[in-house]
Amino acid sequence: MMRGIRCVRTLLALLVALAPCASDPSVAQERTDFGRFVDWVGGDAKALVQSVDARDAAYVAGGAAVLIPLSRFDERINPEIQESYRGNLARFLDFTNELGSPKVVAPLVAVFGASLLTDDTKLQDAAFTSMQSLLYAGLVTYGLKYTVGRMRPYEGNGSNRFLPLSGHNSFPSGHTTVAFAIVTPWVVYYPHPVTYGLFALSAGTAVARLAHNAHWATDVAAGAAIGTVTGYWLTKRHQGLQRGASLTPTAGPDALGFTLNVTF
Repeated sequence: MMRGIRCVRTLLALLVALAPCASDPSVAQERTDFGRFVDWVGGDAKALVQSVDARDAAYVAGGAAVLIPLSRFDERINPEIQESYRGNLARFLDFTNELGSPKVVAPLVAVFGASLLTDDTKLQDAAFTSMQSLLYAGLVTYGLKYTVGRMRPYEGNGSNRFLPLSGHNSFPSGHTTVAFAIVTPWVVYYPHPVTYGLFALSAGTAVARLAHNAHWATDVAAGAAIGTVTGYWLTKRHQGLQRGASLTPTAGPDALGFTLNVTF
């Protein structure tokens, strides 16, 4: 697992290198043009790499302490979900399953592109953060997938079959990670009962993976956690960088002074 974590950290470090003009937070606070997105790509990756410490290991250990006992129920849950997989529920699950597929990338890019045609910076930030959350959460998930090497339900070897670095990739669920990663920023930027309802679509993606016998319940639980935490962390960081105050000296023919700009 540590090899997978190092791989993910290396990929994030490459993102830093690909964004040489990324500024520190004090500068990013004053950015209101599109360049802030370039700042975020490099700055967020750098912050994430540098913030990895003993607490993260404790969080991982805590997650494992929860998931390992729950894995005892993995083989019971899928058949129960599949028995209900029919009619309107099946149609809903098939629809939400696409929320975690590669097909979602084009609509996300289109929404972000459309947001750039407006003057609504909050909309732009939410759209960009949703895309970025998908990227970062995906890196974490796929690093874990190929490190852990858990076999999928349809392979017929049970839920406790792990072959690290073997190419088996059941844990965590990539579809579920994506579904929660892209929805969470919208919910945090626009907290409202309507946006909270978007999590029903993400949950549908998770259940669909069980109904299709593609994942175990603990796979989708881990994917949901990774996607949600990534989306929340990025959103809160971006909101913090967009808030703040700057004091700018001004000079005129008859006076000297300062201009205070405050962003809420």
